[in-house]
Amino acid sequence: MKKAVLFDLDGTLIDSAPDLAASLNHTLQVLGQPTYDLDTIRSWIGGGATLLLQRGLTGQMEPALVDPKLFKKAKEIFFEHYNANLCNHTKAYPHAKEVLEYLRPHYRLGLVTNKPYAFVPPILKELGLDYFNLILGGDSLKAKKPSPEPLLYACEKLGVAPQEAVMIGDSINDYQAAKAAGMDMIWVAHGYDSSKVEAQKIPSLATLKEIL
Repeated sequence: MKKAVLFDLDGTLIDSAPDLAASLNHTLQVLGQPTYDLDTIRSWIGGGATLLLQRGLTGQMEPALVDPKLFKKAKEIFFEHYNANLCNHTKAYPHAKEVLEYLRPHYRLGLVTNKPYAFVPPILKELGLDYFNLILGGDSLKAKKPSPEPLLYACEKLGVAPQEAVMIGDSINDYQAAKAAGMDMIWVAHGYDSSKVEAQKIPSLATLKEIL
């Protein structure tokens, strides 16, 4: 019997790839670096802004070290641009709002994302998804997913045991964090990560109304 439902954000509740890609490519263009197509950048999303920038600056999924001065400048450019363009093309996935409305009376809801916290409340408000009892960004704690720390912290604040919660996500980070926390995880197949793991997978968020 579950008492809390924790959600990832990017790739799970919202498709933010177009705006993230635009801000990343703007940053790279300003710095005179190569830019990338949307599908490539989509595959880089999920580890937070720092990792996304490192991947963009190196063109690698597992990036090598980036010059600290270059990275600092890139972060400044990216954050300024993205903050001004959070929801130009970002959309909630089908059924996201109705599922949150359905779950809210029955479960404590938490949002655990690797996206920097400052970006999260404005996006939720703009898209009408502000139903959460607790919101954690990638910079809210010392560790972020795939560490179990954010999930365990969320459970503590929501007053539930990890076994009484379920994580809804779309990436290997969500899967590994949930597994390490001793928590069940449901993988939403419409997301950004194509990793093959032994997780319960659902085709859309609407399925949650049938299984929770």
